[in-house]
Amino acid sequence: MRRLAVIGVPGTDPWAIADMIAARLGVAAVSIGDAMQAEFRAGTALAAEAGRFMNAGEIVPDELYLSILLPHLHRDGFVLANFPRDPAHAAGLAERGVALDRVVDLVLPDAEVVRRLDGQRICRGCGRVWQVDDALPDRCDRCAGELFRPGADVPGLAVMRVRNYRSMVAPALEHYRALGILHPVDATLPPERIVEAALC
Repeated sequence: MRRLAVIGVPGTDPWAIADMIAARLGVAAVSIGDAMQAEFRAGTALAAEAGRFMNAGEIVPDELYLSILLPHLHRDGFVLANFPRDPAHAAGLAERGVALDRVVDLVLPDAEVVRRLDGQRICRGCGRVWQVDDALPDRCDRCAGELFRPGADVPGLAVMRVRNYRSMVAPALEHYRALGILHPVDATLPPERIVEAALC
């Protein structure tokens, strides 16, 4: 089992869990954001094409996302962070010869998702995320940036985010379940136990 994906409802931090699983397996953790940044740093033609869509305020097509992601998926294994989240992405990977061994779904009750989202604080400088359950610094201990509460001026934003996520991802979950590779994990567990449950 060397090709995994970790997806999760907002508040579960699938990127951190993917990093931990990748470290345990000795493979690379890959996100579409990381792949996109690497392409932009390298000044590739794919980055330029994506940039044209983004600068026009348009959605980057799935085909282009997959073309950007593919070179970053190592043959000896990888853990995808928060991708693929719809059947089209999964089918696109399969068409390119990339078959996932397991899709880990980080599961949280809606009430806990809302509590976590309402309790988030984010650094304006580097984007690091804290929970109010954590020991919050006055300023970011990485870049000294100001911490803020996202969506504080939008009542009910956390509830809307949960509903939007569930409606968007439901078809993907059914797709992975039908393939027999969906592996739900209780995301209320401590991170180390989440990793253990994801790999058992």
